[in-house]
Amino acid sequence: MNIDKFFLDFGGKLEKDSVLVGLDFNIEDNDNNKFYSIDNDYRIVKNDIENSLSGYSILNKFAYKNNKKINIDEEIINNAFEKKLLFGIPLYIPNQNKKINKALFLDRDGILMEDLGYVGSIDRVKIKKEFIDIVKYAKEKCFITIVATNQAGVSYGYYSEEEVQKVHKYIYEEYKKLGALIDDFYYCPYHIKSENKKYNITSAMRKPEAGMHLLASKKYNIDLSESFMIGDRDTDIIKIPYLKTLLIETPAYKIINREKIVETKDIYSYLEYSKIGD
Repeated sequence: MNIDKFFLDFGGKLEKDSVLVGLDFNIEDNDNNKFYSIDNDYRIVKNDIENSLSGYSILNKFAYKNNKKINIDEEIINNAFEKKLLFGIPLYIPNQNKKINKALFLDRDGILMEDLGYVGSIDRVKIKKEFIDIVKYAKEKCFITIVATNQAGVSYGYYSEEEVQKVHKYIYEEYKKLGALIDDFYYCPYHIKSENKKYNITSAMRKPEAGMHLLASKKYNIDLSESFMIGDRDTDIIKIPYLKTLLIETPAYKIINREKIVETKDIYSYLEYSKIGD
């Protein structure tokens, strides 16, 4: 993907004098003392977040205004924010000196397994057989396969992080038995409604925020513009506008963004034509 062209095209649709920046996410960010949050239109709505888990940092190399790339400083950022003209897009630029990968990101409950609600033990895991073949096909097409799942049940005290990891190990083994390899699992245990202080956080890891996807992209050097996210609800539409989203409708949720819905069998054709790594 041509990042400059994407940002210029995106910025061209914004109000005059809007400033558009790239955003980064790190679990422990010791280089910044202020983090930002974005709404569904990518407008930056908070600029005073202190916890690195709860917001994004600004990538100073990627800033655009009125169809031009610009150099930014704190004054430009603050002025744009005060005028409600500061926008940010979560961004990872693959390292060109390393192998660049494409990824198939997968939701867990409702996609890899049946959604039975707050599954914290392996006896409640019911594998969805149709996605075994999809994961196998994704690997044949050279995709890294990564699970990205919200696990608020941890924050509510329904089960522990250790139990989440046991469930993930079980899913990994069950898929592997049938020749379907899942490369990695990411989960968000935080929720603002938690009564446990440790987990009572509005986290940029919780979908639809992009934290988990940015962390995975750094680890595996992923080109997100050649990648897919497959989920079963609107919160699986990640705040990365160049990451393609495919939604599978299940009885558990009514999807609002109907244009994202595909049949399970159609996923193969989407994976077929991705450019990297074939």
